[in-house]
Amino acid sequence: MLKILIVEDERMIAEDIKLTLVHFNYKVIGIISKGEDALKKLEKLAPDLILMDIMLNGKLNGIETGAIITNKYDIPIIFLTAYADDKTIDQATSASPYGFILKPFDSKEIHAVIEMAMVKHKAKKVLEESRAKFESMFQGNPEPSVYIDNDYKIVDINPRFTEYFLYTKEEVKDKYIDDLIVPEESQMEAKDLNVKTLQSYVYYDTLRKRKDGVLVPVSISAAPIMIKGKAAGSFVIYKDISKQKKAETEREKVIADLKQALEKVKTLSGLVPICSHCKKIRDDSGYWQKVEEYISQYSDVDFSHSICPECLQKHYPKQYEKMKEKGTLPK
Repeated sequence: MLKILIVEDERMIAEDIKLTLVHFNYKVIGIISKGEDALKKLEKLAPDLILMDIMLNGKLNGIETGAIITNKYDIPIIFLTAYADDKTIDQATSASPYGFILKPFDSKEIHAVIEMAMVKHKAKKVLEESRAKFESMFQGNPEPSVYIDNDYKIVDINPRFTEYFLYTKEEVKDKYIDDLIVPEESQMEAKDLNVKTLQSYVYYDTLRKRKDGVLVPVSISAAPIMIKGKAAGSFVIYKDISKQKKAETEREKVIADLKQALEKVKTLSGLVPICSHCKKIRDDSGYWQKVEEYISQYSDVDFSHSICPECLQKHYPKQYEKMKEKGTLPK
C-alpha cells in the first residue's frame, strides 16, 4: 500500500484530501502544516509520496521545502496549489515535482496524478539504475574505452584510456577522436571505421597513436548506442595486443629462419648415374666424380674414411690376418 504524507496548512482541505486518498486505498501516514516540521519527521515517517501545498505558513514555503527534500531524498512530490500562473509554476518546477494538483481538486484527478507520479518515479529509478550500471561497466572496464557522439567527438573516456593513451578527460572532451589517436597514414581507414561503427558491431586490428606519439597495436571493438532505433553515438574499446603482435613477430622470425635453413639443405633425388666398376657418379654437367665428392656437393654430408673387411683382406692381407687372430676385424 502506497504511504502518502500530506503537507497542508489548511486542516479542512488536508482532511478532505485524506478521505480521498483512503478511498483509493492509499495509506495516509501523517498531516503536517509546516515545511520545517515535515523535514524533521521525514526520515521517521518514510513516505512513498508527498502531497505538498505550495503556500505554507512557517519559515519555509512548499517550494523551498520541496527543493530540500528533492536534493536529500528520493521521494516524489506533488504540489497542491490554488495559483496556476506561470511565475508560480516556474518557481515550483525548480523543486522537480512529479505533478501539480489545482485547488479546488477533483478526487479522480488526485488519483490520476498520483498514479502517473509513481509510474514516472519508477521509470526514473530504472533509468538511474541502468545509467549507474553502464557507468560502472564503462569506468571499471580494464580496457581503454571511449564514448563518442554521432559527430565522432569524444563524450567521455574511462580511467584506463587515460593510462593507455596518456590523455586526461579534460584534454579530450568534445575533441574528434581521429585527431587525437589516429596516425596520419590511417585517417581514411579510421573514417570508414567510424561510419561502420554507427551502423553495426565492428572488430578491427590496427595501430593507434598515444599522446607521446608512440604507435601501439590495438584490437578495436565498437558498437553503436541505439536509442529508439536510432544511433546516438558509439562505444569503443581498445584492447592492447602488443604481446600478441610481439609473439606473432617472433613466430614469423622462427618460421623464416626454418625456411632459410631448409633452403640450405640439399637433397639427392631421382636417378643418379654411377659407374658399375669404379663407382664414380656422373653429375648434371657430364663430369664423373667420386661418390663422396658428389654427395658432399649436393648435400650437407661429410665423410670420414675407413676400410671394409673385404678390402682389407684383398689389399692388406698381412694386416688382415693379424687382426683376425686378435679378433679386431671391423664388422
